[in-house]
Amino acid sequence: GLAISYALSITGSLGGLVNAFAETEREMVSVERLDQYLREVTTEDIREKLTPPPFWLSQGVVTFNNVTLKYREHISPSLHSVTFSTRPAERVGVVGRTGAGKSSLLAALFRLVELHDGEISIDSVNIAHIGLMQLRSRMAVIPQEATLFKGTVRENVDPLGQYTDGSIWTALHRCHLAGVVRDLDASQNLSAGQAQLLCLVRAVLHNAKILCVDEATANVDEETDKLIQQTLRSNFRQSTVIIIAHRVRTILDCDRVLVMSSGTVLEFDSPDKLLQDRNSHFYQLLHQDYDS
Repeated sequence: GLAISYALSITGSLGGLVNAFAETEREMVSVERLDQYLREVTTEDIREKLTPPPFWLSQGVVTFNNVTLKYREHISPSLHSVTFSTRPAERVGVVGRTGAGKSSLLAALFRLVELHDGEISIDSVNIAHIGLMQLRSRMAVIPQEATLFKGTVRENVDPLGQYTDGSIWTALHRCHLAGVVRDLDASQNLSAGQAQLLCLVRAVLHNAKILCVDEATANVDEETDKLIQQTLRSNFRQSTVIIIAHRVRTILDCDRVLVMSSGTVLEFDSPDKLLQDRNSHFYQLLHQDYDS
């Protein structure tokens, strides 16, 4: 009996050892990839001279003209001949199934990946002719997973110390977080939804003319989702807002909806017009959303 007991214990230990080796191998791949990026990816000169015109980004009109994007040379495009244009201060919802190319739109807009073909312009200025610091500092993004730093709320929403306490409290009120922050204990952490609202506080302070929301409500409950949508509606009326939607029903109040599939644009119109056609891709996506 004792021998059997030891044999079972050794078997379990061997299984754990095999799992540890497998996990180490996976992590080594990540380390090799990071090492490759550090050695091969060039860093942009912070003193770049590509400055935009003086009154650039007064309208916030984003135009994709025949844009094709590849993450690597010998793979299929993530975006293929994408063409559309927003209007000033328009709310645009972007929907599509997984792999449709929704997040690649933002990767292209922020120039995280340079285009294979085509052109993106903001207020008629080709963004390839604008330095990365200048481009990215004029826009704001709310990612799918909020990034918070260890430190105070002020350090998280204003890391460069640009804003007054009054401005920060006003932004917290506008994003429904003032009460939460006031009652926050030093040992407490924010929930996923509260962390996303804190990212919105950053965007409100920044007063960005273009705000991109990348499935920011994917990991929050429906009640928090509604609160985030309400905050977006009330605080960014003068901004162009591009919302990549996890729940299709949340972008029904957008001015227009961009429907994507396999890196191409299928439909681009107001939700009302798209829903009038029961054969539209948007109609099908919405009903699948309600059925899930």
